Amino acid sequence: MTDLKIRPVVYLDANPFIYFVEGAEDIAAPVRSLFALLETRPNLGVTSELTLAEVLPKAQTADKATYFDLILWKRLLQLIPVSRSVLVASAEYRRERSMQGGGMPKLPDAVHVVSAIRAGCRVFVSNDERLELPVTIRKVRPRPDDIHALLKDLA
Repeated sequence: MTDLKIRPVVYLDANPFIYFVEGAEDIAAPVRSLFALLETRPNLGVTSELTLAEVLPKAQTADKATYFDLILWKRLLQLIPVSRSVLVASAEYRRERSMQGGGMPKLPDAVHVVSAIRAGCRVFVSNDERLELPVTIRKVRPRPDDIHALLKDLA
């Protein structure tokens, strides 16, 4: 039995939401498959409240409703609040990473990573090249082959 089957929690960075709502069909299709699974298995997915602040600024009016639907109203995901303790832990994470010589992560990235850690996530879906994750969390890119493999692992 794999770790995914023991603790099947998947963290979604902001970019999979953007691909789902605004992406061209080739990049949107695999992400839509993931969201279809999330619809059948509530609480399998996790994201931060910060995701709203990241996806809404450039969204068209009609797309904003879709974002609210995916992130809030459908209750597909566990939503991690951006609390004071998350912010303090994010600052500590940024400091630790910078002391390891890899440069200081951006604050939004740190908030997402800390949220994923706190939720016990084993998988982090993101297309962010710079994102560094703890060894306990596997990054999955929102690409057809990667999402297909993830869906197979979660089945």
